[in-house]
Amino acid sequence: MINWYLTLSFFLTGWIRAFWGLYLILILLRLPAGWRRAAALSGCTAACVTLLSFFTTRQFYLLGGEILLMILAAQPFLRDSPSYKVSPRSCLFIAFFYELAAGLWDFMVSAGLGVLFRSEDFLNPGSPKYAAAVWIVRLLMSAAALAAIRAREKENSRPSRLAAGISIAGLLGTVFLSGQDVITINDEQLTTWILFSMLIPMAVMFFYLNRQYEMEKKLSQLEKERNALLERDYQSLRNNYAANAKLFHDLHNHLDVLYRYLSKENASEAARYLEDLRSPIRLMTQTSWTGDEAVDYLINSKLALAGSRKLQMRTSIEFPRHTNLLSADLVAILGNLLDNALEAAGNAEESLRFIRLTIRRIHQMLIIKVENGCSAAPVMADGKLQTSKADKSLHGWGLQSVRTAAGHYDGTVETEYSDHVFRTVVTLSFEAVRTEEDA
Repeated sequence: MINWYLTLSFFLTGWIRAFWGLYLILILLRLPAGWRRAAALSGCTAACVTLLSFFTTRQFYLLGGEILLMILAAQPFLRDSPSYKVSPRSCLFIAFFYELAAGLWDFMVSAGLGVLFRSEDFLNPGSPKYAAAVWIVRLLMSAAALAAIRAREKENSRPSRLAAGISIAGLLGTVFLSGQDVITINDEQLTTWILFSMLIPMAVMFFYLNRQYEMEKKLSQLEKERNALLERDYQSLRNNYAANAKLFHDLHNHLDVLYRYLSKENASEAARYLEDLRSPIRLMTQTSWTGDEAVDYLINSKLALAGSRKLQMRTSIEFPRHTNLLSADLVAILGNLLDNALEAAGNAEESLRFIRLTIRRIHQMLIIKVENGCSAAPVMADGKLQTSKADKSLHGWGLQSVRTAAGHYDGTVETEYSDHVFRTVVTLSFEAVRTEEDA
């Protein structure tokens, strides 16, 4: 019978192990995470594994039970996922190799302490020395997890390097233990952990390669959406200019009609006829010229769309000429931001039906700011803005597309909501490009 303090230690170390495993699943699968909820579910998992330990001491069964319980604990988070459809196989993959890594380090640290202090008691799961070794591993796990979370908040690549370093260290540690002769380690157990230590780095590499593949698929999808946006806006502007061309072609006919109305002193009919003619002319005069044809077309079409929806849209543009800013990237940024603003302002009450577009050059930086009124605060999950559309799988890529395009110029994307006004500010670094005129 395990002593009560060893049982308590087993439960607490199991709780820490299950908690960081569950949190790893949530982070890697980009699920909405909650510390309290994860802690409570991890406590339930640890309690069940502790009860299971009274019926069996075989590590295989305890490991399998903990994996299954961890996957079950992740299910409530999967159901609450706002915009991602996650396969249970992804949870199983992460949980399985996490448990292998945790078990490997339990074995390595306990065996390493056994070699250091020349005592095989560290390898006995029922001894206090083994419990002390496990506590050391849990503290190291917590430190590594906190370091990875901080690195993730800073959006750098340190977590992947940390995972790779831990897996390689595990492989080197088992190789070292296989060559020592200070304490006796069961050959079957040692061979099993050596095999697992070789599988874990491969699993880490596979996971990050798969993530890179998925990211490339998303970027390809975003590129298709951006091209579709360009085609749609070009077509819209083509139709507008075709309408204007027809208007000017028939101008003499329109003047003749107006002359007849006025000659008969029918001013009301003449005013109504002029109002019908003003729409395409007003569209031409509202065009915001930046010098970039694609951007001009885009802003022009959004102004026309805002007018048709009875939204007030103001523009204030100071755009640099001859830069390395690509039209496709600017269209992706402005198109997505203005589409989101049109949708939010269009669903707002009368006093909030406005959009403000500001583009400013500050030295070698281009600042794009889009403000719009909205009736309610945007939905946030895990610190990220979520789409309000019903079909989460087909939407929610707007700001990600903006961030992707901004990333080409070491740019930043910041969002803010206050007093029923949603504000997005994109900052891009650009370089001047010499032209034949400058030569």
